[in-house]
Amino acid sequence: MTAQDAAAGEAGNQDRGDSAPQTPPWLRASVADLAGLDFEAPIADSQSAESNELGDLFRAAAGPVGEKGEMPDTPSARVFNMLAAVTGMMFKPQEPNEPFGAMAMFSDGRRSAQPSDFRGPPVEVLADMAVRSKHPVLRARLADTCWLLDRKRGALAASAAEAYVEIVQKVDGRTLRFRFDKDDGALTFDARDLLRRTLLIGRAIGPEKAGPSAARKTVADLRTRSLERLLPVPVLWFGHLDLDFAISDAAEIGKEVEALIARLPAAADSHTTVNLWRLAARAYHRAKRDDDRHRCQSAAAEQLVTMAEQPMAMLASNFLAEAIAELHGVPGKKDRRKELRHRLIDVQAGISDEMSGFALPSDLEEIAKHVEQQMRRPSLRDKLFVFAALARSPDPAQLVEEAAKSIREHPLSSLFGASHHDREGKVVHRSEGAGFGDGEDNSAVERQIAQHESIRRHLTASGEIEVARQSIAREHYMSEEMFAHLLVHSAFVPRDLVMTFSRGFARFFQGDFVSGLYILTPLLENSLRHVLKSHGHDVTKFDEAKLTQEDRTISSLFDQMRQELVSVFGNAIVTDIENVFLKKSGPHLRHSLAHGLLHDGAPYGDDAIYGCWLIFHLCMLPLFDYRTQLTLPFDDATEDKEAVDSAASA
Repeated sequence: MTAQDAAAGEAGNQDRGDSAPQTPPWLRASVADLAGLDFEAPIADSQSAESNELGDLFRAAAGPVGEKGEMPDTPSARVFNMLAAVTGMMFKPQEPNEPFGAMAMFSDGRRSAQPSDFRGPPVEVLADMAVRSKHPVLRARLADTCWLLDRKRGALAASAAEAYVEIVQKVDGRTLRFRFDKDDGALTFDARDLLRRTLLIGRAIGPEKAGPSAARKTVADLRTRSLERLLPVPVLWFGHLDLDFAISDAAEIGKEVEALIARLPAAADSHTTVNLWRLAARAYHRAKRDDDRHRCQSAAAEQLVTMAEQPMAMLASNFLAEAIAELHGVPGKKDRRKELRHRLIDVQAGISDEMSGFALPSDLEEIAKHVEQQMRRPSLRDKLFVFAALARSPDPAQLVEEAAKSIREHPLSSLFGASHHDREGKVVHRSEGAGFGDGEDNSAVERQIAQHESIRRHLTASGEIEVARQSIAREHYMSEEMFAHLLVHSAFVPRDLVMTFSRGFARFFQGDFVSGLYILTPLLENSLRHVLKSHGHDVTKFDEAKLTQEDRTISSLFDQMRQELVSVFGNAIVTDIENVFLKKSGPHLRHSLAHGLLHDGAPYGDDAIYGCWLIFHLCMLPLFDYRTQLTLPFDDATEDKEAVDSAASA
C-alpha cells in the first residue's frame, strides 16, 4: 500500500464524517516545516515535464509506510507528502474553473487530494514554496493551485502562466521531456494542454501579460511548424487552440489547412482528413467567409460518404449520418442530403444482422416463491392491494449514486459514447461517454441508470408481477365491473374514464397484454393532468397569437411542471414514470406506442408489463388508507386453494 493510498483512506474517513476523522498526510505541513528545508531536493535532477512524475519522487522521499499504515512525521516528510499530493492531482486544462481534480476516487468514498483540501492555512505553505521554487513544473502547479484557491494572488497567476510557457520551451529545447516523448519537441498534446491553461489564465489576468503573450506566440509558431512538417494531428491540436483564442487570422488558417490536405498522401487517415476539413470550415466560419465554409463542409461530407463504402452496416450508417449532418445548412445540397438519407435507410436494414442478443441468467425461483406466499390472501381485494405494492419506485438520488459508483468501478464500460438503435437500425438516441471514472457526465450517468433500471424492471416483471398476476388470474374471474367498483373511488382515475381504465386492467390481468398496454398508456397522460388540476394547478398552454388554449402533453408536463408533479407524487414515482415512458435512453413506451413503433412482441416484454403495473400502482395508491372499507362484488374470499385449482382445470 502506497503512502497515497493510505492518505486517500484517511481523507475518505474525513469526508464521510467518521467519529474520529484524521488529518490527511498532505495537510499536515506548516510554514514552520519549511525552515531550513530544501523542498526541491528530491526533484533536483529530474528532467520530467510532467507533474505526476515529480509527485512520485516526492512520495518516495517522504519515506515508507509502516505495516499499520503509519507514515513518517518529520518536517521533511510532511512537506514532501503535501508536494506529492499537489503534484499528483489530475490536470484538466479544458476546464477553466476546475483545472485540477482527484487522481483516484474509490467506491467506498476514499479519494486522493483535490484543490479544495488546501483551503485555509495549507495554501500559505504552498504559496511560500511557489515563490521560491525553481523547477518550472513544480512552480506552475503550486502557483496555479494557490491562485485557484485565492484569486487575490494575481502575482502567482502570472508566475504560473510564465512557468507553463517555460515548460513548453524547455521541452522544445529537449532539456525537459514528457513521458513517452518521441523527440517531437513541443509538438505534443501535453504542450497544447499547458498552453491552453496558460491562455485561460490570460483571460483572467490579461493576455498582454508576459506568460499569456508568450503562449499566444508559441501556439502560432507550433501551428506553423506542424504545417511545414506535414503533421496533420498537431495541426488539429494547435489549429483549434489558435481559433479558440483568436490568435491568428482565421482566413489564413483555413487556407493553410486546405493546402495541407492537398499535400497529404493518398494513404492518409480518413478520419484525420475529415477533421482537417472541419477545422478549415470552422476557420472560414470565424472569418465570416460562408462560401469557403460550405465548400469545406461539403468536402468533409463527401469524405465521410467514401468512408461509408465498407461492409459493416453499423459503421457505414454512422458515417452516412455524419455526412448528412455536415451538409446541414449548406446551400444547394438538398438533393444530395435526400439521396444520402435514402442510402442511409438502405444501409441500416443490415444492422440487425450484425447485432446479436445476449442473456443475463437470473434465478427467480426464490422471488417467485415469496410472491406466491404473499398472494395467499383470503380475498381478491387484499390480493389486488398486495399486487399494487409489489415494488416501490427507486429513489432518484440512489439511482445516480449507484450509476456513478458503477462508472468509477468499471470506467471502461462507460468511457466511450453510445448510440441507441431501434429494431430497424436507426439511431434514436446518443449518449456521451464518461471521464476516467469520475462519474460526472450526466449523459453517461443517465445511460448507466437506464441499464440498471432495465435489469430491475426485468426482475420485477418476471419474478414478481407476472407470478402474482397469474396467481390472481388462476383463482378469480377478473371482470371490468369488478375493477370499476374499485377504481371509482381512486383520485387518480377521472370519473368519466373509470370504465376505460377498468377494461385496460381487465385485459391486462387476463393476459391480453396488447389490449392492456394500448388502452392504459394513453390514459396516463390524462390522469396526471387530472391530479394536477385537482391540486389547483393550471395544466393548459395559452397561445397569445391565436388566443387559444390547449392541454399540456405529458412531455410538456415533465418539462414545464416537474416540480408540481413531484409535490404531488414524489420524486421517486415521477422519475420512474419518466424512465419507463419518456426517456429515450429507456424503453420510451409512450412515444413508441403513440407512433406505432412497437412490434407484436413488445407488449409481452418486461418493460411493457412493468409499465402497466406502474399505472395500476398509481391508481391504487390513493386507496390504501381506505382498503378495509372497500368491498368487491362476487369476492368469495375462498381459501380452499385445491378446490380453486380443480375448478380452474375443469
